[in-house]
Amino acid sequence: MAEKRVYKRYFTKEKKAKINPKSSKAYEKYLKSNIIKNKDVKDTTYKVYKNYFEQFLVFLSEQCDNIYILDDEFLEEAVDIMEGFIGFCQETLGNNKKVINTKISAVSTYYVWAVKRGIIEVHPFDKKLDRMKGANDEKLINHYFLTQEEIDFVTKELHEDYAKEKGRKYDIQDLLIWHIMIDSGNRNGAISKLTWSSLDMESMVFEDIREKRGKIVEVVFEEETAELLEKWKEIRKGMDNLECDGIFIVKRDGEYRKMSQTSIYMRVRKIGHILGLPDLHPHCLRKTAGNRVAEETGDLTVAQEFLNHSDVSTTSKHYIKPKSKKEIREKLRKLKEDKRKKKEDN
Repeated sequence: MAEKRVYKRYFTKEKKAKINPKSSKAYEKYLKSNIIKNKDVKDTTYKVYKNYFEQFLVFLSEQCDNIYILDDEFLEEAVDIMEGFIGFCQETLGNNKKVINTKISAVSTYYVWAVKRGIIEVHPFDKKLDRMKGANDEKLINHYFLTQEEIDFVTKELHEDYAKEKGRKYDIQDLLIWHIMIDSGNRNGAISKLTWSSLDMESMVFEDIREKRGKIVEVVFEEETAELLEKWKEIRKGMDNLECDGIFIVKRDGEYRKMSQTSIYMRVRKIGHILGLPDLHPHCLRKTAGNRVAEETGDLTVAQEFLNHSDVSTTSKHYIKPKSKKEIREKLRKLKEDKRKKKEDN
């Protein structure tokens, strides 16, 4: 007789008690505002949404240092945070697509309301998060680990395109975004904060870059990237009224400004078309870089340090590409062959 499946409650009272009180208060204000306007769904839609939003707050408590939902840092990194929440729902909670769709909507509706009330200027992830095209049709985010062959192919295609005199699809900033992300494995939030004043060209590193939750990190790069930076620096000298210190820039209303995380995100999406992956996103490049370090060094702790993770289990669980049966078989064959040769030599 099969054993009865045991379900363990994840969102306990203890976990909920640790939720940031400022976030709870902000959400309660939204809830009261909407219940006043539509009491008929108080015990149906809003009850479900409140439950799902509390789950989101528990996620923030456990994995995002209990960040306040209206904190400037949250608003800047919302896409990355929501991607993490989707992964949490999939991997930890085992939710299906329909449930995750509803949970993302529960979070999104709060920010829609916050924009209408003038609490924030823009929705932090609406139309930026690759999650749905319709109310009942959510596409979950795909996470890709690129092979070295794919990395080389994209690099070649980007440089060949940029070498064209006319009809370019990609510019030098696209090349730099690609190279720096692959070289460094840093988060999109850090890449968007790169400046010329933080650049140490001799050591090939950007220093003192503020990343997730205020962590100060380095962003390293290789020789080919250094050459591109020198070239970009020369190009910028011929651009009028350019005083912005940011490495990546856009021009709006006649003024140059730092490129936003969203703009960088969309450029990576565009680069993904080279591989037929229109949903490629910055975190895929971070995963790819981390996995490559782990494979080349054979040391998870090195990959952990490279990715600035506080716990090696995060690296192991989310940033190492699972081996296929074929790859495992080939590795075992190689180990067996090496053992045989060593025995013969002795």
